[in-house]
Amino acid sequence: MSIAYRLENISFGYGSRTVLNIPELEIEAGRITALVGPNGSGKTTLLNMLSFIEIPGKGEISFFNEKVKDGDVLAFRRRVGLLLQNPYLFHSSVISNVEAGLKIRGISPHERHSISADALAKVGLFGFEGRKATSLSGGEAQRVALARVLALQPQVILLDEPATYMDAESERRTEEVILELNREKGVTVIFTTQDILRAQALADRVLSIFRGSIVSASLVNLFRGKVSEDGKQFHTEKIVIFISGGSGNETHISVDPSDIVLSKESLHSSMRNSFKGRIVAIFEENGKVRIEVEAGERFQSLITRDSLKEMGLHIGDDVWLSFKSTAVKVF
Repeated sequence: MSIAYRLENISFGYGSRTVLNIPELEIEAGRITALVGPNGSGKTTLLNMLSFIEIPGKGEISFFNEKVKDGDVLAFRRRVGLLLQNPYLFHSSVISNVEAGLKIRGISPHERHSISADALAKVGLFGFEGRKATSLSGGEAQRVALARVLALQPQVILLDEPATYMDAESERRTEEVILELNREKGVTVIFTTQDILRAQALADRVLSIFRGSIVSASLVNLFRGKVSEDGKQFHTEKIVIFISGGSGNETHISVDPSDIVLSKESLHSSMRNSFKGRIVAIFEENGKVRIEVEAGERFQSLITRDSLKEMGLHIGDDVWLSFKSTAVKVF
């Protein structure tokens, strides 16, 4: 197993505020890794560190078994492509924007034009070469920025919540490019998202980041509250959830949506947590169905399309949701 990144005892902050605290993390080369977490969790800061824009205040980063030192940052940075949520495009033609990095690296005009045109074709923008970048839609601009990254042929591609400002076509094209680069060329891909379904559909590995730390819990069905004195219950402001154990300094829980069982009637089972609620949303993505249920707190459950059809579930239906106390992660 080849390792693209190895982080050891990483700490990073702004002034007295610690933003990242990662004792140890390895990210495999040639794989797709998703970083999942809420806004402000540290996803973008970690991505900036992996692109060598930010340097940790403490700790050590190794990149493909090479230790990263301050004096070598630029050389490492050239091996990584970063696609930001709001990429900057020059007020020039589309092809000039894609060629920009190649021009800086001294690639000849003929060669960089050929490489850039090929990159545009990959992202579905063949024929856009002469257009003004300022005339593009948000999704098209994102794809031009992605083509600019592809043209540099990096070892690693990092994407910061790539679907945030994309239309459906741009999102589909971007996902196709990510999968093709990874499967056919072995490019390491790391992307951030708040969408667990997208992460599970695209990534080989999903990492959850919360308050600057990597946690073992899925960050869907994330609730804040406090643990009871006996450590057997967790009190949110609205409901009480049975847990398998916890301590007073733990303030959050999460429940993997795959561990939540939906039923039309209350189940007689060993699952200690059971709540009656109402379906408020149903989403179908990548062969799975995400159902949102209002049951004091807003829960998400993942089921198959077959289960949706068999149960005949619709928005507005009353349902029961059940899960074991051991399915609750406390942190």
